[in-house]
Order: sequence, then C-alpha cells, then structure tokens
Amino acid sequence: MQEKTNKSIQDVIRFDGTLSDQKIFEDIAYALDQSAIVAITDRTGKILYVNELFTKISQYKAEELIGSTHSIVNSGYHSARFFKEMWATIGKGKTWRGEIRNKRKDGTFYWVDTTIVPFLNKKGKPYQYISIRNDITQRIESEVMVRNLAYNDQLTDLPNRISFRKQVHHAVDKAEKKREKLAYVRVNIDRLRYINDSLGFEAGDYVLSVIGRRLRAFYPAKQIIGRLSGDEFALLLHGCRNHEDVGQQMQEVLAYLEEPIEVMGQSYVPSFSIGIALYPEHATKASELAMKAEKAMSIKKEHGGGGYELYQQGTATKSLERILLENELRKSVKLGQFHIDYQPKINLRTNELAGVEALVRWNHPDLGRIPPDKFIPVAEETKIIVPLGEWILREGCRQVNDWIQKGFAPFRVAINMSPVQVEDPGTVSMVQKILDETGTPAELIEIEVTETTFADREGLREKMQTLRDMGITVAIDDFGTGYSTFSYIKDLPADTLKIDMSFIRDIHENEESRAIVKAIIALADTVGLRVVAEGVEYEEQAEILRSFGCTEAQGYLFSRPIPPEVCEQFMKRAEDV
Repeated sequence: MQEKTNKSIQDVIRFDGTLSDQKIFEDIAYALDQSAIVAITDRTGKILYVNELFTKISQYKAEELIGSTHSIVNSGYHSARFFKEMWATIGKGKTWRGEIRNKRKDGTFYWVDTTIVPFLNKKGKPYQYISIRNDITQRIESEVMVRNLAYNDQLTDLPNRISFRKQVHHAVDKAEKKREKLAYVRVNIDRLRYINDSLGFEAGDYVLSVIGRRLRAFYPAKQIIGRLSGDEFALLLHGCRNHEDVGQQMQEVLAYLEEPIEVMGQSYVPSFSIGIALYPEHATKASELAMKAEKAMSIKKEHGGGGYELYQQGTATKSLERILLENELRKSVKLGQFHIDYQPKINLRTNELAGVEALVRWNHPDLGRIPPDKFIPVAEETKIIVPLGEWILREGCRQVNDWIQKGFAPFRVAINMSPVQVEDPGTVSMVQKILDETGTPAELIEIEVTETTFADREGLREKMQTLRDMGITVAIDDFGTGYSTFSYIKDLPADTLKIDMSFIRDIHENEESRAIVKAIIALADTVGLRVVAEGVEYEEQAEILRSFGCTEAQGYLFSRPIPPEVCEQFMKRAEDV
C-alpha cells in the first residue's frame, strides 16, 4: 500500500541531466512551486504531488489529495465533453490550456486558469502530467459584475436596451418559424422631467423603479419587458390575436400603471404615451417593428400623451418641426454653421493635460443654439452625419496643426464617430484623405465610438482595426450603457475605454457604483486598455478614481467644453503647473 506523503516537486518529476542542469532544474521547480498552484499526476490522473498553494485554495490537506484524482475538487460546472476534450489533448502529448471552476472542501467555488503539460517517455507517450494553475476567481467575479451591468438596467433590474433588442430579434425569428403573432409596445412616461425638476432625480428614479415593478407584476414571465432609456420602457407581447385583443390589454395595463405613486410625501399620478406595432402585420423585421412602435408613440406624444396609439400604415413620419430641423441641418452643413468646443482630459496621476475631446456645437443664426441631443439623432437618421462628421474630423485635424504651430506640446484630440459613419463604405478612405491633406500625425487623433457600434454589425471591427493600423487610436465611449462583457471587450480593436458618466455621478456616495467602476478599471487593466472616466465633477470622485488606478478623467471639475482660444489659456495654465 502506497504511503500518502507529499514529496517535493523535484522528487516527483524525473530528471536525467548534468549537475549544472540539475541546479537550473531545481531553481525553476522552486520558483514554480512558490508562485503557482501546482499538482502532478500519473498518466491515469492519480495525484502524486500537490504544493502548499493547492492545499490552501482547495482547503484539503495534502494527504487527502495524494492518491485521489482531481474529481475531488470537481464543481460539476463543466460538461463531461469538456474534460473528454482535455484528456484527448494531453493524451496526445500536447499542452492544454483553459479556465476551470473547482469546488473547495467547504462547498464554495473558485476559478483557476490552468495549463497542463504532459511529460513524455522515450516512446513519446505521456507518463505523468504537471498542472500549473493561477487563481482567477476575482477576475471571474468582476466579469460577472460587468456582464450584469452590460445586460441589466441597474435601477429596475429589467433587461436594458441592448439585452431587450437581442431578445426581440430572437423572438421574431422564432415567431417567423412558428407563425406566431407579436406586439411590440413602446411606453413613455409623460413629463417625468417635472418630477426630476421639482423633487429631484432620486424621486424620478423611485417612480421609474415602481413602474418597472408594476410591469413585471402585470405580465407573466414569458412576455419580454425592458427599459430602453431614461423615461422609456418596452414590451414584446406573445399571443396577441388581433387589434381588439391588444387594445383591451393596453387599457388594463394603463389602468394599473396609472395608479397614484406616493413619492416624498406627495401623490403622483403617472401618465403614459404608448405606441404599438404588430408582427407580422406592420413589420416582419425586429428593427422595423421597433421603429414603427416608436413612431406610433411619437404621434401619441404629439397629441398630448395619455393613452395608446396603434401604428397605421402610411403614418406621417415627420412633424413640421422635424422637417424644418432637417432642412436647416442640411443647409448649415453646406454653409459651415457649426463650431467645435474642446473638453480637456486630465492625467489623474500627474494632473497634466492628456488630451481633449472635440464636441460639435450648432448656433443657428435664426433658431439659436440647438443642443446636440436634438440635432445629432436627426443627422444620423438622415445620414447628414456623414458629411458633418467629415467636417468635424477635418476641423479637428486643422486645430491640432494650429496648436502645434503655436508651440504647444502635441496631445491627442478625440473625435466622436457615429455608427452610421462607421458603416459608410467611404469612411476609411475619407479619414486617410484628411490625414494626408492636413499633414496631421495619425497618432494625435483618437476616434471615439460607442460600444453599441459593434452590436449586430459584422465587419465593423475590421474597419476600426484598419484605422488603428494607420496609427489612429480607438476609444470605446459610454462604456457600461449596455453591450460589452469582458470576453467581448478584450477582442475589440480598441486602445481606450471611457466609463459612462452615469456610473461616476454617485461614485462618492454609492457603494455599488464604486464596486462597478473598480471592476471595470481592473478588467480594462487586465487587457491593457487605457481608462478615461467621464463626468467627474468633484475632487472626491477624482480621488476615488485615482485609488482605483484610473488613468485619465474629464468633467466639469477640470473644465467645461470650451472654444479653442479658451482651451489655449487652459493649456498655458497646465504647462505652468
């Protein structure tokens, strides 16, 4: 009977070499033993040796492990096929690498990044295996947190916009095969901003959470419910027989949703504008279905809100205001009636200027200042954003050269690029042409794209990689608002990750926000992404970000978006510090 004693790693691994080789071998074995979780098994998988780190993480004593197999720490998480493929690889004498979830003696789980190296005899057959593991439990837990952030709305715990959209696409594909009927319902809370303005954002958030709970309570689990944006929810309803059936449902849900809500000692009676589009009657594609429900909702809002509107074929898609805005937008692009403000980015370690973000502004000679959140969506929908985006890039490059000629130290200028621009077939050649014509060094230009740019858009990664190959850096803007997971982010052609300001706003007050931001920064650091925090307004927020290892930040704490001449004064002050 074999004695279950834990020998040294040098005793277990056979060695045949010179004395000097022996010393090198012993040093390597010692270093490995001290820095990694190590186990050695025979060719059947029976454990011959475990180091102290293995016993610590598994909570088993060495004598409990020696003579058994790794099934003692099997968590049941991985399939039999997973281990079958692993054994097939190492059985052929090849090294295997993967991530495994194991179970401690107390029943809790831990994750290890595992490399299994077979030792071969003279016939080339494995006679024993050494497994080298590193504890990645904290990283996996951070991934889970970010994944939850990516797919769930943090306020209502409903699927967020991207998650809802994915579920709708899947449901429509399934409905097509089974010839089912669906109703896409867009729900807007009328005049929620009055609650925010009079009682504060906390009151508005409370109302949103109540509406989310009521929707969940009203509809069974098979119906898909999501929160799309600040004051908008959406539903995808199965089993809708006809118009009358949908109308009856809407009357019932409105009666339930419009019950008074007690908020901060006041009784608030919510009102809703609802738009409905039916599958397959109104649309056969998920994106078209969503668009038509939104149009129906917009019509209800234009007529004062309060109730529901079923999409009608041939519905007018543009109001008089929208037509005016589109026409003026086209003229203003041709006449160059835009200008760019620049918001500085600060290196949080040195407090030096790290770069600026170029932000387009529109001061119309008759209509006055028109906010970006009003004209950018119109520009994107009409594709006016393509020529406008070209002007922004050219103006940004011109400004870079102007600052260099004035003797300022070169720094990166970030230019926002819409998904519509990225999809345009002429984008890459347009960027290269502007760089050539202006003589701007490519490394001084950063293109910012939202994470949703890559959602359901095959081929766009290659475009962004082509831009990087030119020397341009790429930033993922508004991270955390609804798409990426760690495993997704690490494969994107990007250099910088910008944390959305919604997670920075209460980082100094909210423990959950701090945990989320800390996890994002840690994960970004793991794959070598530079991190920029948006919307920093207080020194306390900046201090927390520094302690987490955040590289850069921008926000009103440092500067508002400012014209080029004011930005130059900021740059001079920064150089004097």
